[in-house]
Amino acid sequence: MNQSCFYLILETHQLHMSYKNEKRRVRVLLPKNYDKDESENFPVVYLHDGQNVFYSSESYSGYSWKVIPAIKQNPDLPRMIIVGIDNAGQDRINEYTPWKITESPLSEDIELGGRGSEFAEFVMTVVKPFIDKHYRTKSDKYHTAMIGSSLKLFQLIAFV
Repeated sequence: MNQSCFYLILETHQLHMSYKNEKRRVRVLLPKNYDKDESENFPVVYLHDGQNVFYSSESYSGYSWKVIPAIKQNPDLPRMIIVGIDNAGQDRINEYTPWKITESPLSEDIELGGRGSEFAEFVMTVVKPFIDKHYRTKSDKYHTAMIGSSLKLFQLIAFV
């Protein structure tokens, strides 16, 4: 699905997560004139909590990260592909934390954390290869970045 954001194009994909046996929404914001510059490849920035990236109406807090306005208001920024990976809602802490949280004010029967490695594997083996296959990327680790708003210690992953 394509959605035009003035001169930027936002494409939506549903990618399969084998460890959860469900699909996850991943959106790709293409730089200005991506379709015209067919010989150019672009760096990629992966943003977690994808619901917070593009639209305030979808954001957990009611305020997005204003990525699209920031790009439009800063024309000197290097052109890049931006990938927003939605979080798992109620299961967000489990996916973003690679170890079990043992000290919590919540009741003891609520398990938190421990699925971060599986989520990281999903990003590395499903999302990144999909983006590199379907878009003109600079796929090396020097042109790949991951960004999130919290719970991101495990994201010190080097893409090779």
